[in-house]
Amino acid sequence: MVQETLFSMGYMSEYEIWEFLRDNPAEKDVIDTFGLPDSVWLDDSESTKFLYYFISEMQDYNTIEINTKIDSVSGFEWD
Repeated sequence: MVQETLFSMGYMSEYEIWEFLRDNPAEKDVIDTFGLPDSVWLDDSESTKFLYYFISEMQDYNTIEINTKIDSVSGFEWD
């Protein structure tokens, strides 16, 4: 079942996405906004979780980094 989100319905501009992520939201808020990621990886020290979202229009992945200690965005690469 595909979850409908503000992002999947096209209601967020690139600027709004960048501003949202720049505010370091909690992982739950990221998932509520973008839906479940296509892939998730945890670094060797288990301090950073990487959420990968595939953007079919661009044929590319965007990455959101979650600090596992404080459960919020610590970095991102969103094209």
